[in-house]
Amino acid sequence: MAGHRAERFVGHHVLDDEGNDIGKIARVYLDDRTGDATWASVHTGLFGMRETLVPLQGARPIQEDIQVPYDKSTVKGAPNIDAKEHISPEEEQTVRQYYEEHAPSSSGRTTEGWGAEGRTTDTAGRTDTAPEGWAEPTGAPPRAAGPGPVGTGEHEAAAGADEEVVIRSEEEVDIGVERRESGQARMRRHVDTERFDEAVPVSHEELEVERRPITDPADVTDAHSMEEGEETFTLYEERPVVSKRQVPVEEIHVRKREVTHEEHVEGERRAERIEFEDEDGNPDGR
Repeated sequence: MAGHRAERFVGHHVLDDEGNDIGKIARVYLDDRTGDATWASVHTGLFGMRETLVPLQGARPIQEDIQVPYDKSTVKGAPNIDAKEHISPEEEQTVRQYYEEHAPSSSGRTTEGWGAEGRTTDTAGRTDTAPEGWAEPTGAPPRAAGPGPVGTGEHEAAAGADEEVVIRSEEEVDIGVERRESGQARMRRHVDTERFDEAVPVSHEELEVERRPITDPADVTDAHSMEEGEETFTLYEERPVVSKRQVPVEEIHVRKREVTHEEHVEGERRAERIEFEDEDGNPDGR
Protein backbone atom coordinates (compact mmCIF):
# COMPACT_ATOMS: atom_id res chain seq x y z
CA MET A 1 0.00 0.00 0.00
CA ALA A 2 2.93 2.32 0.53
CA GLY A 3 3.77 2.34 -3.15
CA HIS A 4 0.19 3.20 -4.11
CA ARG A 5 0.20 6.16 -1.73
CA ALA A 6 3.48 7.43 -3.18
CA GLU A 7 2.24 7.06 -6.77
CA ARG A 8 -0.43 9.71 -6.19
CA PHE A 9 2.29 12.35 -6.40
CA VAL A 10 3.32 11.26 -9.95
CA GLY A 11 2.48 14.09 -12.32
CA HIS A 12 2.47 16.70 -9.57
CA HIS A 13 5.10 19.35 -8.99
CA VAL A 14 8.20 19.39 -6.83
CA LEU A 15 8.84 22.73 -5.10
CA ASP A 16 12.17 23.90 -3.73
CA ASP A 17 12.72 25.13 -0.20
CA GLU A 18 11.42 28.58 -1.15
CA GLY A 19 8.32 27.31 -2.93
CA ASN A 20 9.66 27.73 -6.49
CA ASP A 21 8.51 25.11 -8.96
CA ILE A 22 11.29 22.71 -10.01
CA GLY A 23 9.38 20.34 -12.27
CA LYS A 24 6.90 17.50 -12.47
CA ILE A 25 7.36 14.09 -10.91
CA ALA A 26 7.77 11.46 -13.62
CA ARG A 27 8.49 8.44 -11.41
CA VAL A 28 8.61 7.53 -7.73
CA TYR A 29 11.22 4.92 -6.81
CA LEU A 30 10.44 2.44 -4.04
CA ASP A 31 12.86 0.56 -1.83
CA ASP A 32 12.89 -3.08 -2.99
CA ARG A 33 12.94 -4.33 0.59
CA THR A 34 10.38 -2.14 2.30
CA GLY A 35 8.34 -0.77 -0.60
CA ASP A 36 8.79 2.75 0.76
CA ALA A 37 9.36 5.72 -1.55
CA THR A 38 12.96 6.97 -1.42
CA TRP A 39 13.54 8.87 -4.71
CA ALA A 40 11.53 10.86 -7.21
CA SER A 41 12.48 11.45 -10.84
CA VAL A 42 11.62 15.02 -11.80
CA HIS A 43 11.33 16.55 -15.27
CA THR A 44 13.36 19.76 -15.24
CA GLY A 45 14.23 22.38 -17.80
CA LEU A 46 12.03 24.73 -19.75
CA PHE A 47 10.49 21.93 -21.82
CA GLY A 48 10.92 19.12 -19.29
CA MET A 49 13.54 17.42 -21.47
CA ARG A 50 15.86 16.53 -18.57
CA GLU A 51 15.09 14.02 -15.84
CA THR A 52 16.70 14.52 -12.43
CA LEU A 53 16.60 12.43 -9.26
CA VAL A 54 15.73 14.11 -5.96
CA PRO A 55 15.65 12.35 -2.57
CA LEU A 56 12.29 12.22 -0.83
CA GLN A 57 13.79 12.26 2.65
CA GLY A 58 13.14 15.65 4.16
CA ALA A 59 10.25 16.32 1.73
CA ARG A 60 6.76 17.36 2.83
CA PRO A 61 3.42 17.61 1.00
CA ILE A 62 2.18 21.05 -0.03
CA GLN A 63 -1.43 20.55 -1.15
CA GLU A 64 -1.13 18.41 -4.30
CA ASP A 65 2.64 18.92 -4.63
CA ILE A 66 5.69 18.15 -2.48
CA GLN A 67 8.43 20.44 -1.20
CA VAL A 68 12.06 19.34 -0.82
CA PRO A 69 14.69 21.01 1.38
CA TYR A 70 16.89 22.02 -1.57
CA ASP A 71 16.94 25.06 -3.80
CA LYS A 72 16.02 24.83 -7.46
CA SER A 73 19.56 25.19 -8.81
CA THR A 74 20.77 22.34 -6.59
CA VAL A 75 18.17 19.93 -7.95
CA LYS A 76 18.72 21.01 -11.54
CA GLY A 77 22.48 20.53 -11.12
CA ALA A 78 22.21 16.95 -9.86
CA PRO A 79 23.90 14.18 -11.90
CA ASN A 80 21.74 13.07 -14.75
CA ILE A 81 20.60 9.44 -14.39
CA ASP A 82 18.68 7.85 -17.26
CA ALA A 83 15.17 6.94 -16.22
CA LYS A 84 14.67 3.19 -15.89
CA GLU A 85 12.95 0.62 -13.71
CA HIS A 86 15.78 0.33 -11.20
CA ILE A 87 18.47 2.67 -9.91
CA SER A 88 21.76 0.84 -9.44
CA PRO A 89 23.58 1.14 -6.09
CA GLU A 90 26.39 2.99 -7.86
CA GLU A 91 23.99 5.53 -9.39
CA GLU A 92 22.19 5.98 -6.10
CA GLN A 93 25.48 6.56 -4.28
CA THR A 94 26.58 9.14 -6.88
CA VAL A 95 23.38 11.16 -6.56
CA ARG A 96 23.20 10.78 -2.78
CA GLN A 97 26.77 12.04 -2.39
CA TYR A 98 25.90 15.05 -4.53
CA TYR A 99 22.94 16.00 -2.32
CA GLU A 100 24.98 15.45 0.83
CA GLU A 101 27.59 17.86 -0.49
CA HIS A 102 24.87 20.42 -1.33
CA ALA A 103 22.80 19.97 1.82
CA PRO A 104 21.43 23.35 3.02
CA SER A 105 23.19 24.70 6.09
CA SER A 106 20.99 27.69 6.95
CA SER A 107 17.61 26.44 5.79
CA GLY A 108 14.79 26.48 8.27
CA ARG A 109 14.14 22.79 7.64
CA THR A 110 16.37 19.90 8.64
CA THR A 111 17.41 17.20 6.15
CA GLU A 112 17.42 14.19 8.43
CA GLY A 113 14.22 12.87 6.88
CA TRP A 114 10.88 12.02 8.37
CA GLY A 115 12.45 9.78 10.96
CA ALA A 116 10.95 6.79 12.69
CA GLU A 117 7.93 8.76 13.84
CA GLY A 118 7.10 9.90 10.32
CA ARG A 119 7.52 13.63 11.07
CA THR A 120 9.95 16.37 10.11
CA THR A 121 10.76 19.34 12.30
CA ASP A 122 11.74 22.88 11.28
CA THR A 123 13.77 25.37 13.33
CA ALA A 124 10.64 26.94 14.73
CA GLY A 125 9.63 23.66 16.30
CA ARG A 126 6.71 23.05 13.92
CA THR A 127 6.16 19.50 12.75
CA ASP A 128 4.62 18.14 9.58
CA THR A 129 3.34 14.68 9.03
CA ALA A 130 5.16 12.78 6.28
CA PRO A 131 3.25 11.05 3.52
CA GLU A 132 2.65 7.44 4.41
CA GLY A 133 5.21 5.10 2.94
CA TRP A 134 8.11 7.57 2.81
CA ALA A 135 11.13 6.39 4.74
CA GLU A 136 14.91 6.28 4.85
CA PRO A 137 16.48 4.06 2.16
CA THR A 138 17.64 0.60 3.26
CA GLY A 139 20.37 0.27 0.62
CA ALA A 140 18.42 -2.00 -1.71
CA PRO A 141 18.22 -0.85 -5.37
CA PRO A 142 15.16 1.40 -5.65
CA ARG A 143 12.58 0.46 -8.28
CA ALA A 144 10.20 2.76 -10.09
CA ALA A 145 6.63 2.86 -8.87
CA GLY A 146 5.58 3.71 -12.42
CA PRO A 147 5.95 6.53 -14.91
CA GLY A 148 3.74 9.56 -14.55
CA PRO A 149 2.44 12.24 -16.89
CA VAL A 150 5.04 14.27 -18.68
CA GLY A 151 4.57 18.01 -19.19
CA THR A 152 6.24 21.38 -18.95
CA GLY A 153 3.99 22.88 -16.26
CA GLU A 154 2.52 26.33 -16.02
CA HIS A 155 4.71 27.30 -13.03
CA GLU A 156 7.90 26.82 -14.99
CA ALA A 157 6.81 28.86 -17.97
CA ALA A 158 5.74 31.70 -15.74
CA ALA A 159 8.98 31.70 -13.73
CA GLY A 160 11.11 32.56 -16.75
CA ALA A 161 14.26 31.60 -14.89
CA ASP A 162 14.99 28.45 -16.92
CA GLU A 163 16.16 28.30 -20.46
CA GLU A 164 16.60 25.35 -22.76
CA VAL A 165 18.50 25.55 -26.02
CA VAL A 166 16.86 23.60 -28.84
CA ILE A 167 18.96 23.07 -31.91
CA ARG A 168 17.09 22.96 -35.22
CA SER A 169 18.99 21.47 -38.11
CA GLU A 170 18.53 21.39 -41.81
CA GLU A 171 20.47 20.06 -44.74
CA GLU A 172 22.51 22.57 -46.66
CA VAL A 173 22.82 21.86 -50.37
CA ASP A 174 26.19 22.64 -51.87
CA ILE A 175 26.07 22.45 -55.65
CA GLY A 176 29.42 22.59 -57.38
CA VAL A 177 31.12 21.19 -60.42
CA GLU A 178 33.73 18.51 -60.78
CA ARG A 179 36.17 18.10 -63.63
CA ARG A 180 36.27 14.67 -65.17
CA GLU A 181 37.34 13.10 -68.45
CA SER A 182 34.50 13.18 -70.92
CA GLY A 183 36.18 11.72 -74.01
CA GLN A 184 39.17 11.81 -76.36
CA ALA A 185 39.72 13.56 -79.66
CA ARG A 186 42.10 11.76 -82.03
CA MET A 187 43.97 13.20 -85.00
CA ARG A 188 44.82 10.85 -87.85
CA ARG A 189 46.96 11.50 -90.90
CA HIS A 190 45.80 10.11 -94.22
CA VAL A 191 47.62 10.23 -97.55
CA ASP A 192 45.22 10.73 -100.43
CA THR A 193 46.22 10.24 -104.09
CA GLU A 194 44.78 12.43 -106.76
CA ARG A 195 45.42 12.41 -110.48
CA PHE A 196 46.74 15.35 -112.39
CA ASP A 197 46.63 15.97 -116.16
CA GLU A 198 48.62 18.87 -117.52
CA ALA A 199 49.88 19.79 -121.03
CA VAL A 200 53.66 20.08 -121.19
CA PRO A 201 55.21 21.58 -124.37
CA VAL A 202 58.05 19.37 -125.72
CA SER A 203 60.07 19.60 -128.93
CA HIS A 204 61.95 17.20 -131.22
CA GLU A 205 64.24 17.52 -134.16
CA GLU A 206 63.33 16.51 -137.73
CA LEU A 207 65.29 16.59 -141.00
CA GLU A 208 64.06 19.11 -143.45
CA VAL A 209 65.36 18.74 -147.02
CA GLU A 210 65.36 21.72 -149.36
CA ARG A 211 66.77 21.38 -152.87
CA ARG A 212 68.09 24.49 -154.55
CA PRO A 213 69.42 24.37 -158.19
CA ILE A 214 72.92 25.87 -158.93
CA THR A 215 72.75 28.28 -161.76
CA ASP A 216 76.45 29.24 -161.85
CA PRO A 217 78.93 26.43 -161.04
CA ALA A 218 81.64 29.05 -160.56
CA ASP A 219 79.95 30.16 -157.43
CA VAL A 220 80.49 26.76 -155.77
CA THR A 221 83.67 26.83 -153.70
CA ASP A 222 83.27 23.54 -151.88
CA ALA A 223 83.42 21.15 -154.79
CA HIS A 224 84.25 17.52 -154.03
CA SER A 225 84.93 14.49 -155.99
CA MET A 226 82.05 12.34 -156.96
CA GLU A 227 82.09 9.11 -155.01
CA GLU A 228 79.72 6.99 -153.03
CA GLY A 229 79.40 7.59 -149.29
CA GLU A 230 77.04 8.02 -146.33
CA GLU A 231 76.67 10.64 -143.57
CA THR A 232 74.69 10.34 -140.32
CA PHE A 233 72.71 13.13 -138.67
CA THR A 234 71.66 12.89 -134.96
CA LEU A 235 68.18 14.10 -134.14
CA TYR A 236 66.97 15.08 -130.60
CA GLU A 237 63.56 15.25 -129.00
CA GLU A 238 62.12 16.31 -125.58
CA ARG A 239 60.01 14.08 -123.39
CA PRO A 240 57.99 14.99 -120.22
CA VAL A 241 59.81 14.11 -117.01
CA VAL A 242 57.88 14.02 -113.67
CA SER A 243 59.72 14.48 -110.38
CA LYS A 244 58.07 14.81 -106.92
CA ARG A 245 59.18 16.47 -103.73
CA GLN A 246 57.39 17.07 -100.41
CA VAL A 247 56.75 20.71 -99.60
CA PRO A 248 54.78 22.23 -96.61
CA VAL A 249 51.63 23.94 -97.81
CA GLU A 250 49.48 24.60 -94.68
CA GLU A 251 49.67 24.97 -90.89
CA ILE A 252 46.86 23.40 -88.87
CA HIS A 253 46.57 24.78 -85.34
CA VAL A 254 44.79 22.50 -82.82
CA ARG A 255 43.70 23.83 -79.41
CA LYS A 256 41.14 22.95 -76.71
CA ARG A 257 38.46 25.40 -75.61
CA GLU A 258 35.96 25.28 -72.76
CA VAL A 259 32.31 25.45 -73.67
CA THR A 260 30.00 26.46 -70.79
CA HIS A 261 26.37 25.51 -70.64
CA GLU A 262 23.76 25.20 -67.89
CA GLU A 263 22.37 21.96 -66.52
CA HIS A 264 19.27 21.76 -64.33
CA VAL A 265 19.89 20.17 -60.93
CA GLU A 266 17.02 19.20 -58.66
CA GLY A 267 16.72 17.09 -55.53
CA GLU A 268 15.47 17.05 -51.97
CA ARG A 269 16.91 18.46 -48.79
CA ARG A 270 15.63 17.93 -45.26
CA ALA A 271 14.97 20.52 -42.60
CA GLU A 272 13.70 20.07 -39.07
CA ARG A 273 10.47 21.75 -38.03
CA ILE A 274 9.94 22.15 -34.31
CA GLU A 275 6.51 22.56 -32.75
CA PHE A 276 5.51 22.72 -29.13
CA GLU A 277 2.24 21.70 -27.52
CA ASP A 278 0.96 22.12 -24.00
CA GLU A 279 -0.76 19.38 -22.03
CA ASP A 280 -4.08 20.12 -23.74
CA GLY A 281 -2.57 19.69 -27.19
CA ASN A 282 -2.62 23.38 -28.02
CA PRO A 283 0.27 24.45 -30.28
CA ASP A 284 2.92 26.81 -28.91
CA GLY A 285 1.30 26.84 -25.50
CA ARG A 286 -1.83 28.68 -26.67
